[in-house]
Amino acid sequence: MNGSLPPIEATVLVEAVDGLPARLRKKLDDAVARFAGLAVGVDGARYTVAIDDATTVTLLATDGVVRAAADVTCTCLLAPNCLHRAGVLSNAPVGAAAPAPAESVPDQEDDEELGVAQRAAVEQVWRAAVGVLGGGVSGSGTVARTALLRAAHEAQATKVYRLAAAARVVATLLQAARDGDAQHYRLGDLSVAMRELLLAGHALRTGASTELGTARRQYQVEGSLRLYGLCSTAVLAGTGHAGVVTYAADRDGRLWMVADVMPGDARRAARGGDATLAMGETALTHRGFARAGLVVTGATAAESRQLGAGRGVRAVTASGVGWHEEPLAGLWAEPLAAQVRRAFAALAVPVGERAAGGELLFLSVTVRGTDADAVRAEHADGTPLTLRVAVDHQELGYRENLRVLGRAAGLRMLLIGRPDPERPGTVLPLAVAPVEGERWRIEGHADLAFDRLHASQLPQASAGGPAAPAPVAREVHDPVLRLLTAQVERAVAGGRVMLTFRQQSDASRLRRARFEAGAALLERLVAAANDRPRNAFGRLADDDGTAFAQAWLAAATYADAATRALAEASWLPAEAA
Repeated sequence: MNGSLPPIEATVLVEAVDGLPARLRKKLDDAVARFAGLAVGVDGARYTVAIDDATTVTLLATDGVVRAAADVTCTCLLAPNCLHRAGVLSNAPVGAAAPAPAESVPDQEDDEELGVAQRAAVEQVWRAAVGVLGGGVSGSGTVARTALLRAAHEAQATKVYRLAAAARVVATLLQAARDGDAQHYRLGDLSVAMRELLLAGHALRTGASTELGTARRQYQVEGSLRLYGLCSTAVLAGTGHAGVVTYAADRDGRLWMVADVMPGDARRAARGGDATLAMGETALTHRGFARAGLVVTGATAAESRQLGAGRGVRAVTASGVGWHEEPLAGLWAEPLAAQVRRAFAALAVPVGERAAGGELLFLSVTVRGTDADAVRAEHADGTPLTLRVAVDHQELGYRENLRVLGRAAGLRMLLIGRPDPERPGTVLPLAVAPVEGERWRIEGHADLAFDRLHASQLPQASAGGPAAPAPVAREVHDPVLRLLTAQVERAVAGGRVMLTFRQQSDASRLRRARFEAGAALLERLVAAANDRPRNAFGRLADDDGTAFAQAWLAAATYADAATRALAEASWLPAEAA
């Protein structure tokens, strides 16, 4: 049913759940499961769900979104505070916050101290997040998700923007997890989102940070720019946003980006390459710009070098250059070690604040064959690499294109990709092109999200050729660290109860592998999970969950930092030796 119901504003779901009597809230998750298989009738902006012969829930959408609680009605006698209405709404996708205007000044500076209402909103988000962590995916139903959405709404209303956005990401992933949506949910992604939410909340409530974020991106005038298209890549974010980002370089080799990212799903991302560039008078699509150029006057850009499209911006189409021509060729000339340090430093910065292309690697590689669902490759300097799918969704071309490349053993190519911070020596390719002197039957380069490669487009000497042995990477990734990450993710999946037994063997193995801090943090996490107060009758009593959340946050932060450090070191074996 999720695919048929229209998106709804979070406040619509919150009001419906809040209006339920306590006895009906206990039945809500069962109702959500029952209603999930019901057919949805669509008549223009009117959506109807027949619960039974006498009961029908009707939703009225405005511009494709249900925006007010009054736009959802039920024919039963208990409406509007009925289980039918709340159950149907719980199956609808919660729409992401409306996109901000292209160019504006933030409502509030980040360094202002929190006011009373803001502190209350932070505490509300913290309590909701702690509740979700305590119950895990298996124990956090519609009521817990709604509490998080309610808290996000209050945070947004009091201008605590970053925390509100982080809470919405967790709520979105929770819904995908509960729906069994394997295309949009991965336990690791939810663990990362929960860590970022708790980290932001902890920093605000303890005074370690006063960064509230901004409602709108601030743009500055950059003047005139001569841009050379580089590549386009799909965006499919856990926030419910999708679209395309196109990268370009100026005459000095600095990277800029043009983004078209809005609330949407994988279908919007797949169509993003053919979307018209929203800049000046040009009629270029994003894929067209990636192979051409622009002359921009009155250019504006955010601090991240994301280009704006305000009224004063003028842009006309110009010629582009190949990847082995200047100023693009200089991107591949940067030493690998310098690229790796830059990229991993960028990956540690939130996406919205990351400098355009800061996380990108520009590599010259030779394909060495396939390895299960990955491709083995070798960098020009002899560094062994593993290529994996950047975004694994059937609407996008990444997986099939990687299969084609993997079968072309011996193929030499230029590659743009991102390092995988969770795996050693692994890159997620975004675009590829032939090395200088070789010809493929493609137009310049291939954007792996949008273009579809075929073996006939590659040099015949490579396509289907025998796989050459790839050099063996020196092992710097310690699998013992995965024990800590696994316990962190177990808590997210099943809640606090999953850690209410001793993990001495894991802690001992971590300590033997010289991850002393990791071992201590795991022991602290297990102790916090087991430290439950009891009432006068000896029965377990609930605490507020803060001690457990803080212990989990410490363990999750350490595991992430250690994993990133080891992944980065795997790219630089000579330095790590």
